[in-house]
Amino acid sequence: MREAVRGVLWTVSAGMGSRAIGLVGTLIVTRFLSPAEYGEVAVAAVVVMTANQISTLGFGQFLIAKPEASRAVAFHATALHAAFGLVAAALVLALAGRFGAALDAPGAVRFLPGLVLGGLLDRAGYVPERILVRDLRFRSLSIVRTAGDLTHTALCVGFAVAGFGGGAIVLGNVGRSLVKSAGFVLLVELRDWLQPSRPSKDTARELFAFGVPMSLAALCAFASRRWDNLLVSYYFGPAPTGMYNLAYNLADVPAIQVGEQIGDVLLPSFARMDAARRPASLVRSIELLALVVFPLAVGLGAIAPTLVAAVFDPRWRALGPMLVLLSALSVTRPIGWTVESYLQARQLPRLILALEAFKVAAIVLFIVAIGRFGTGWTCFAVGLAFGAHALASLWAVRRVDGIALRRSLGALAPALSACVPMVLAVLAVRHGLARSGLGVLDRPAPRLLVELVAGAIGYTVGALVLARDHAQDLWTRMLDAVRSHA
Repeated sequence: MREAVRGVLWTVSAGMGSRAIGLVGTLIVTRFLSPAEYGEVAVAAVVVMTANQISTLGFGQFLIAKPEASRAVAFHATALHAAFGLVAAALVLALAGRFGAALDAPGAVRFLPGLVLGGLLDRAGYVPERILVRDLRFRSLSIVRTAGDLTHTALCVGFAVAGFGGGAIVLGNVGRSLVKSAGFVLLVELRDWLQPSRPSKDTARELFAFGVPMSLAALCAFASRRWDNLLVSYYFGPAPTGMYNLAYNLADVPAIQVGEQIGDVLLPSFARMDAARRPASLVRSIELLALVVFPLAVGLGAIAPTLVAAVFDPRWRALGPMLVLLSALSVTRPIGWTVESYLQARQLPRLILALEAFKVAAIVLFIVAIGRFGTGWTCFAVGLAFGAHALASLWAVRRVDGIALRRSLGALAPALSACVPMVLAVLAVRHGLARSGLGVLDRPAPRLLVELVAGAIGYTVGALVLARDHAQDLWTRMLDAVRSHA
């Protein structure tokens, strides 16, 4: 568990730093892009990422879940991954014109070639990246990912200021992919993933047997995060899609930069753990995850109106209500990721596939049923679907290993209750400032700072009073991981 906590510290701290800079970059870019152009880039990106996801058959996850796999297996995974990627890229470029027309975003077509190039560059570093995760080399992994994210931000801002419009985002993606893939390749010995090996039907069969269900599950997970953009574009057009996509990405920050990073660390940790210890470790992981993620997610929703007023120009003001509703994503999504890491370590890919398929079906059903009446309803529908998936995931581990729902849900209660004083503090401060008549606090930026401080104090008090034991345990584990590393 110490190695897992140390890995979390590296990945989360590095990810949060680069993401903070990335958010500043996004703010600058939105000054130079209209919501409609931002939406067209988002649609093009989803099309390319969908093709990449379909052609990624879970080979990298096989290498993590089975750390004893030979170099011959890694070579087979590399070769197959590259071949399928080239086929996917060719199909996207051949069908480019049809995608824009079908999704009511014809302008998206011009962004596809650059995004396809970025996807191919990502494939070059995919297997080395998975090997770094398998070997628990989280420090190196975090450094390369951070370098790629910083490159992305710098290029996006620079080209946006230079007048490249949506092309700035495309060039930023290409730059990030190049830096990350080069870094991963340099950090992993070539013989560990590119040592030639004779083709083996048995090896290929083993990879496909594990990888195909995992790939379908990953496709469903991707669809649950991205295909809602396509539905929003279909129902409402490019400009609302740009608004929705940006609101979603902002709401997703706690889940992506904390929850997903923790999931990456937990998979190899669960895989190396004695089977008898896994159920208790899962519950403990959920408890500690909630203490970190819940205040970020709930707090983001609480300050959303003030945040949007402070940092975005008037064209983007509709983000506020969307961000409030979508903050539910970061509360529920990390629970599913943690359970998925656990089930991968238990080598149950078909159950993961069933859960991910359920999530996609719920999102599509809820958007078609109620989300099509407006973007606010779409945000509500998506949050509801992710909540249903989190409950289904906890029910699944109850069926697999007998972890009672009362126990797993109870692990979330302390962190969630600690968020109540935080929200009340933010709302009280906002109400008080609105009635105070203090001129210096009439502007959104100072009000945002005051709300952030009030929320931090509120959560600290809530954690010490309502989740004292869990907070102390988290703090002790973090200190232990830092001291052991020093």
